[in-house]
Amino acid sequence: MAFTTHSYEDPAVLASDIRSRYEFHEVRSACAVMKAVSPEEWEDITDVLEGFSFSANLLLRAGGNNSEMAETLNRALRDRGWRECAYKLETKGKITFREADALDEDLGTMNEASYWVDNRKGRVLVDIEWNAKDGNLDRDLAAYRAWHEAGLIDAAMIITKHREALFETAIKLWAPHLNATYEEVYKATRKAKKARKEEDKRLALPLDLTTTTVTSLTKATDRISRGEAGTCPVVAVGISGATWDGTPYQEMQEGNSLP
Repeated sequence: MAFTTHSYEDPAVLASDIRSRYEFHEVRSACAVMKAVSPEEWEDITDVLEGFSFSANLLLRAGGNNSEMAETLNRALRDRGWRECAYKLETKGKITFREADALDEDLGTMNEASYWVDNRKGRVLVDIEWNAKDGNLDRDLAAYRAWHEAGLIDAAMIITKHREALFETAIKLWAPHLNATYEEVYKATRKAKKARKEEDKRLALPLDLTTTTVTSLTKATDRISRGEAGTCPVVAVGISGATWDGTPYQEMQEGNSLP
């Protein structure tokens, strides 16, 4: 188990206007650690968070917002010198004996599996887990733990969606567009697709925010609180309704791109 900390609530660590637009879950004062030991990297992260928002059209794009949300964040970090990377580590084992005539025993070499981290700069990692299988979070946190214990990184961040909050925001944006009530859209969206009638299909959200087996802030919070990151300072940042840019949903003409 890992007890939560709240260093992001300190205005000296994170500006209040950025804090108010995202949801945070942190252990081991991850935000304060990054600001203290990696100030350049922390400035990059806060600049990206400050500059990011999503439009109603992007959120409600059927099947189209998942990669674009992540790509926008990744691109902003890459523009600041962050790079995708993988850590390739190997451990060699050997037994030596005190007796002079005893030969050493070679235990061989163990290679540690890695994955492609979305963004690394210095000793800080940032993964964007928008709509992957939630098992990716187990992989991420286990890697952070191993790399931190090996002295390779100081802290890590996972940026993901606050699924429940975005679901509520999406309904509030979609219902007025259809001249429907919140409850009508909610009920139609919660129905299994095979059970939906024509009116349900008209009312239901054009994107899926009901699936619970993909990455989200809730899934990340559960795993971080269980201590899966070990001693590594980690913060999960949830994109929520407060990250919306305030623009209403607008029906686009066929052939026009959505903002």
